[in-house]
Amino acid sequence: MKITLPITVVAFETDYGGVVSNTRYLEYIERARYAYLHAHDLHVETVWKTHGVQPVVRRVEVDYLGFARHEEQLEMKCELGELGGATATLKYELTRVSDGAVLMRAVQTMAFLNTDWRPVRVPPFYREKLGL
Repeated sequence: MKITLPITVVAFETDYGGVVSNTRYLEYIERARYAYLHAHDLHVETVWKTHGVQPVVRRVEVDYLGFARHEEQLEMKCELGELGGATATLKYELTRVSDGAVLMRAVQTMAFLNTDWRPVRVPPFYREKLGL
């Protein structure tokens, strides 16, 4: 399942010229990751307390393709890329609503850690929640 997260650019996300800092795109990715997990009933704190496992970001690859400006309406799309034995990837695309321009594409790799902060395989309940 793909989710779409609406984003309105606010002043503190921009530089003096009203352009969004590229570091903010990483924050948008994190917002979308949480929205994606929540849409699949995978709340990070609940999963941690109940199952003793947590997904953590291992890598982010970002292609900056354009820029957003103050008060523009954006949409961040997020979907599952791959679910391997010990990692999962999420794919992201940020677009400007007014003209559909793609501003950023990214792939985020997550690893899973247990309560001892050791890597573990992707838990079966994750696969079930993600419909795999």
